[in-house]
Amino acid sequence: MATKKTAPVEEVIEVEENMTFIDPLTTTTPEKQAVYNGPYVPAFIPALEDSGSNGLKVDQYEHVTIANEQKETCWKVLRGETVEVPVPVFLQLKQKYPKI
Repeated sequence: MATKKTAPVEEVIEVEENMTFIDPLTTTTPEKQAVYNGPYVPAFIPALEDSGSNGLKVDQYEHVTIANEQKETCWKVLRGETVEVPVPVFLQLKQKYPKI
């Protein structure tokens, strides 16, 4: 009785650089971070005064969140110093601080 032997199947699997193998059937890849490629604008926001009496420190960052249906991006703008910010962040700051 003759048995037919099959040749082994060679599979070609494309592997990305940061791919992690959890088990033979499952892989994960890290999410790609969106990078802003547009122009930046200098912005200056005046620093807040310290509260002094309670010994509490005041957060010297202005938090700006730009969100839509696909993603949400948060920016921290340091007060009291001139900081380069993306144009969409500058437009949001301009609404709150007209004399920027």
